[in-house]
Amino acid sequence: MKLELRSLRVKECGPLRDVCIDFCDASGKPRPITVLAGANGSGKTTVLELIVTLLEFLDKNSRMFFTGAVGHVLSVGGISEAALSETILSRTSYVEIDLLLDEKDEKNAGLRFNNQQPHLFEQQQGIGQLEELIRSSHQRIIDFHDMNTSAVVYPALAPSILYFPHSRQLTPLRGTQVQKEETKYEWIHRYENVREFAGSLDSYLIWLDYAEPETFARAIEFLNSLDFDGKTFGVSRKDLKSTVTTRDGRTHGISDLSSGEQNILIMLLELRRRLLPYSIVLIDEIENSLHPAFQYRLAQALKRMQESIPFQLIVTTHAQAFVDIFGLDSTLILTEF
Repeated sequence: MKLELRSLRVKECGPLRDVCIDFCDASGKPRPITVLAGANGSGKTTVLELIVTLLEFLDKNSRMFFTGAVGHVLSVGGISEAALSETILSRTSYVEIDLLLDEKDEKNAGLRFNNQQPHLFEQQQGIGQLEELIRSSHQRIIDFHDMNTSAVVYPALAPSILYFPHSRQLTPLRGTQVQKEETKYEWIHRYENVREFAGSLDSYLIWLDYAEPETFARAIEFLNSLDFDGKTFGVSRKDLKSTVTTRDGRTHGISDLSSGEQNILIMLLELRRRLLPYSIVLIDEIENSLHPAFQYRLAQALKRMQESIPFQLIVTTHAQAFVDIFGLDSTLILTEF
């Protein structure tokens, strides 16, 4: 199944008074890349949070769905008013998403939330097939992608939403034992900075080294290809930690990389782990901690990744460099910056 975001309509949410954001080009087809540019406070992050939160309604395994809640129950999924109050939707008058679902025939589908009726959530017909595919995709394992092949196909898995909030960093961690770190399917994957060894990037690489040597070799080859001034990556089995060796032979942990290097490593490695064909990737403040050379390198890496695995990329920025790199035809200016 192909999943693409066509438009987002928002009323009265933070700085967004009454806005319709069109993710399609002049011919009406969704753009492969959309850059939302504007100054701080223009509503860029709000747009991404609304997309993610509204799409969570399609997944009955989402944190938004639970039973036994006290309070007013919405018309879909047993969502309580208490659960809703924890989301950005509680501060939104109206939001509507228009999606393009494409299997053999293109189908439009929409999700709509109106906070004035009150708390009425609606969805158009045609989206039930996607909900069923999401349900059946859970518990499946995703392999680390080999971008040198064109055979990355997961016909039985639903495309997913990969969201990278603006704060992205690696924390110094140390484990005491090898943890099983399989990458399971998620409909919405919201990257979070990991504070414990289990689930961390260190733990993932150590698990690959222990259990999947061929995949580990591909992951290390990919990390070395990032070309961080000649740094090479590996794993210390004795210390249970990932290592970085500099050009002059010194060794340190991955959390000691510069913040810009961490930003690139996190996003590109997570995409290699989790990206499914025809998914949607959302990156907030893509330029975080990146000097101009790294900005260009990241943008080009994302474009190359799209050539192997097609996906829709939506990024926010207040850096002119990404407008220049991705082009004005791919850019929507929310406010001058």
